[in-house]
Amino acid sequence: MTTTDNTPNPIAGRQRTTVRRILAPTIAAFLATVLLTVPVLTPANAADTPQASVHTTAVATSTDNGGNSAEKNGKDETVYIKTKANGSVSGIYVVNTFDAGQPRTVQDPGSYTKVTNLTTDAKLAEKNGKVNVTTLKNKPFYYQGDLKADTALPWNVSVDYTLDGRAVDVKELDGADGELAMTLRIAPNESADKATREFADAYVIQAQGTFPQEALDITDAGDATLAQSGGNTVVSGMVLPGETGTFTIRGRAKDFTSSGWQITAMSLDMALDVRDQDTSQLTEQTGKLGDATAQLADGTTSLAQGNRELSRGIGSLATGTTELNRGAQSLASGTETLSQGAGALAQGNRQLADGLTQLYDASGRMSAGVKGLPEQITALSQGVTTLKQGSDALKQGDGQYRQALAGGQQAILAQVGGDIDAAETASRQAYAQALAAVKRSPGDAQTIAALDKAVTAMAQVENAKGQYQALGQALDGYADISSGVGQLSGGVDQLDAKVNGSANGSSADSAATQASLAQLAEGLASMHTAVGQLNAGAQSAASGAEDLAKGLSAARDGANSLAAGAAAADSGARSLASGAVSAADGADRLDDGARELADSVKGMDDKVLDELQKTIDEKLGKGFKAHSFVAPANTAVDRVQFTYVLPGIGK
Repeated sequence: MTTTDNTPNPIAGRQRTTVRRILAPTIAAFLATVLLTVPVLTPANAADTPQASVHTTAVATSTDNGGNSAEKNGKDETVYIKTKANGSVSGIYVVNTFDAGQPRTVQDPGSYTKVTNLTTDAKLAEKNGKVNVTTLKNKPFYYQGDLKADTALPWNVSVDYTLDGRAVDVKELDGADGELAMTLRIAPNESADKATREFADAYVIQAQGTFPQEALDITDAGDATLAQSGGNTVVSGMVLPGETGTFTIRGRAKDFTSSGWQITAMSLDMALDVRDQDTSQLTEQTGKLGDATAQLADGTTSLAQGNRELSRGIGSLATGTTELNRGAQSLASGTETLSQGAGALAQGNRQLADGLTQLYDASGRMSAGVKGLPEQITALSQGVTTLKQGSDALKQGDGQYRQALAGGQQAILAQVGGDIDAAETASRQAYAQALAAVKRSPGDAQTIAALDKAVTAMAQVENAKGQYQALGQALDGYADISSGVGQLSGGVDQLDAKVNGSANGSSADSAATQASLAQLAEGLASMHTAVGQLNAGAQSAASGAEDLAKGLSAARDGANSLAAGAAAADSGARSLASGAVSAADGADRLDDGARELADSVKGMDDKVLDELQKTIDEKLGKGFKAHSFVAPANTAVDRVQFTYVLPGIGK
């Protein structure tokens, strides 16, 4: 696998994928050509290096510093890194090649532990950090310089092995059997100096391992590619400049052996025009992004328009809740007055009942004995007087109560325009029309606001109708009581006239008086019976009036709750209206931003391709200025290449 930036950017991810898709086959073809056309050379100190590695160490490409095939101004450096099977470095050898075409003396900068002439028998020596070299006519001159094994290299290479899931040392793998997994990791050396890291940032790496098929049956090569060569399986992997490559190979080992790994790093002197390649997957994505931002801009415009309509509808709702609040306050005030009148009526009925009780007791005592008639007449007169006072109070309360009931009905009629049935019909029709409009346009804020207003109006009319009917029933039910109050008042007046008249009159003779008293006793008995019946009716009337007062008190509490709810609804509607205005403003700003975004992504195809071309140029090492690995200040170099040689295991 190849380690890359994991930033969650879909366009950037698509761009990296496109870079690999364009570079991989092109680089592979380029490497194949180079492998077939460049001569083979083996460092003098690498005689123990397996021959299989010699073929790959000859890979070379050039970043020409002004030379040509006939005569070159600089040299070529090939850096051979000999390692152990796990990737640890055991030796570094640099083969310097001069092909000037004509004999000349060159002072080649470099600090080596040892130098060896690979072309002639002449002795070479390093002096003051330079090696004096005399080139040949029409023939390349080679010499080798050895570096310390701990010299910092552009890349760190390592190979880890597990057998049957257990980490093992290389020595345990010779002739081993079991499930084998090996992981080759190639990573830039972050601790190296800037000049050394420049190679890792500009060079592409080709890794190749060879495994006998009879020794390893590969079942999974991960991101590496497999090829068959005779009885061997060749595993190849590529790492782009600046990246880390990790390749894990799994298979079944039987009497395991391997021919090792050869890893070559080189610069690429090649140019690619990204517009000549297939970038349809990338441009399709940027096209979709452009379409999506255009749709987003259209959607935010619709949202802004809808929010403005919603704001206007909520403003109308706030006006309606204000009117509802005023009506509810008026209704609460009216029910308070009605409740007070009912209380006064209950008090008058109770006084009347108390007076009738006294009258009943007095008439009973009068009927018990005529002998004490004068005294009884006096007491009766007092009782009748009290009864008349109570009757007068009852008549006054009766008038006030009926007036309060009638006034309550008139107040309710005034709220609904004088005709409660017509108002009910109109509110139901308005609700049906608003509901039908919402069903036709369920997402339209204006129709929703109209429906809310119709529901509120219909609820107000229904509430008013219920109160009006309740008051009508109370008024109808009280008619019988009022009639009885009138009859009672008339009877009390007649009784008062007779009783008080008898008490204040004089008798001509005893017989006439006795006759009158007899008639009076008979009349008193009848009156006692009648007063008893009247007293029972008065008690019932008093109880009914008290129940009515309680009912009206509950109605008053309900009206007050309605008023409080209407006030809260009014406040909430005003807050909602304020929020709707803010939402409309926000939607307008969102619309402006979406339009700006849509404008900014126009032409993104070209922008992305330009960035892609820039990335590919960087991956190809374009702009990299060749310099010596041994002496970075030396720029008289045509090309530098690196070859890591990892030995095989067993046999």
